Amino acid sequence: MQQEAQTTTTPTEAQAESELLTPDFLRKLEQLSLAVKRVFPGRLRGERRSTKRGASVEFADYRNYVTGDDFRRIDWNVYARLEKLFLKLFVEEEELHVYLLVDVSKSMTFGTPPKLIYAKRIAAALAYIGLANLDRVGAAALAEGKALAFPPRRGKRAAFLVFDYLRSLQDCAVADLSNALRDFSLQTAQPGLAIVISDFFDQGWERGILALLSRRFEVVLLHILDENEVSPPYVGDLLLVDSETLERREVTITQSLLRAYEARFAAFCGEVESFCNRYGCGYVRITNRTPFEDLVLSYLRHRGMVK
Repeated sequence: MQQEAQTTTTPTEAQAESELLTPDFLRKLEQLSLAVKRVFPGRLRGERRSTKRGASVEFADYRNYVTGDDFRRIDWNVYARLEKLFLKLFVEEEELHVYLLVDVSKSMTFGTPPKLIYAKRIAAALAYIGLANLDRVGAAALAEGKALAFPPRRGKRAAFLVFDYLRSLQDCAVADLSNALRDFSLQTAQPGLAIVISDFFDQGWERGILALLSRRFEVVLLHILDENEVSPPYVGDLLLVDSETLERREVTITQSLLRAYEARFAAFCGEVESFCNRYGCGYVRITNRTPFEDLVLSYLRHRGMVK
């Protein structure tokens, strides 16, 4: 439940929505890359090196020739010296598919700045980092049980197409994260790094994450919250309105009630983090009051999400 809030967009918020990222900040992002635990097979050779041995330009090792091997990979210079057939092995380079999955439910419009605007900026920054490193980057809005996807693109020229897509995202009544993530996992043929940006207030979101994991995605949860949700400043008699169901409830907020709320909220955040630890997902919790450049250039690097 959330206190009914003024929804008028301030000039600063409108500017953030229209720009998302400044040219100066984009130049800083080009020094970064997205961190992944494993390499995914790709159709094209990108800038990420696989542990597999394939046919590329960087020599890795030799192995003995066996019947059926490609003669073109025999090192004839070694044969001239040792009179034995050896095959050259090379480091195979593969591209990474990166997917930015943004919760656009009504609860994401809460806060100053609204969590949804902050989420769009984070998604734009991570998308640009991926594109600058020749990763394939796609995005999707998680809305009402569906994933409205933007297909993966490659190269920095695609950045502004991704930015336009993110700017176009509108809030909806509910996200239904479980079904929206499942829908995304089923419609996406190439697994990769899936970064889910949400407040995770939707019940049953865990099933959606498990659907991604079952399709061999590497998953990172970016848990975005407003400072007033973490530590509410409200006291006295209030009318609370649920932003998604529009359910209304009159409450009297006391200090003891605030302490109970904060304890329950901390437990909720702990449950999300424990789920990630249990299933090997990355987890980063942030608030929309964190200075944006510090978040991307320092905090996410410290948490091992970028390098």
